Amino acid sequence: MAKAPVISIGMPVFNAAGSLRAAVASILQQDFTDWELLLIDDGSSDDTLQLARSFEDERIRVVADGKNRGLTARLNQAVQQSRGEYFARMDGDDLAFPQRLSVQLGYLREHPDVDLVGGWAVVFDSAYLLRGKRATPESHAAICAAPWAGFPLLHPSFMGRRSWFEQHPYDESLPKAQDQVLLANTCLSSRFANVQQLVLAYREDAPGLGKLWSSRRCMLRGLMRTYLRHDRRGWALRTLAAQSLRMLADLVATLLPLRAAQLKMRSVPVSGEDVDSWKSLLTSIDGRADAHG
Repeated sequence: MAKAPVISIGMPVFNAAGSLRAAVASILQQDFTDWELLLIDDGSSDDTLQLARSFEDERIRVVADGKNRGLTARLNQAVQQSRGEYFARMDGDDLAFPQRLSVQLGYLREHPDVDLVGGWAVVFDSAYLLRGKRATPESHAAICAAPWAGFPLLHPSFMGRRSWFEQHPYDESLPKAQDQVLLANTCLSSRFANVQQLVLAYREDAPGLGKLWSSRRCMLRGLMRTYLRHDRRGWALRTLAAQSLRMLADLVATLLPLRAAQLKMRSVPVSGEDVDSWKSLLTSIDGRADAHG
């Protein structure tokens, strides 16, 4: 058996043929090279599986069973089948900056008390236009300051020791918001952090109201169930209030319509340096991938 890599990257994909090549190209150009990439196809009906199998790199493993089990189950499967000491998340429609793995690995090694680390991200849409930046706080206290409202730690930027993910699997009863519920379940016993630099380019288009409310309901149900189980009734009540207000805001923004403005409020403006980093990222994967900005 080949030597186990330091980092395993789990990338469940479903009908991602239009974006997968760029996402994988951003992993292939990482300045840290001792990794494996698990492409787990969730029963795609487009060319995703064929594309996944076309990458000629021995560090890429493709897993497919022809079934559609959903993201949450595939995330747990990715952890179970990974071989690295560390496990990183990645979506098939996002892009990783070249230093992502090395920066997050360095942070975890320098801070052995931290279980899970994320990082900053620029936000772009399907036209590859920048929409802003998520500059998430570094400390565990800041990330967990308002657990009823959610945790500012971007799911596709998650990285931690594989043993932590094995001890804390995703709740497969939740098709959405599984990351926030995982953080809610572990915030009292684990420590989180965000590196204070760009590690990810996060694709975000405005979802329809139905999809958005589905996610909100999963988050509300998952957080309340978690906080009641941990005897945090005050948190549960605040969760009910916070998520209900967000659902009302979603409805108003959709009817007016103000969804674009609502999304913009979630990010901070990008700097000139951020724009240069974004352009450099696109240039570096151009030729390998079909991303154009």
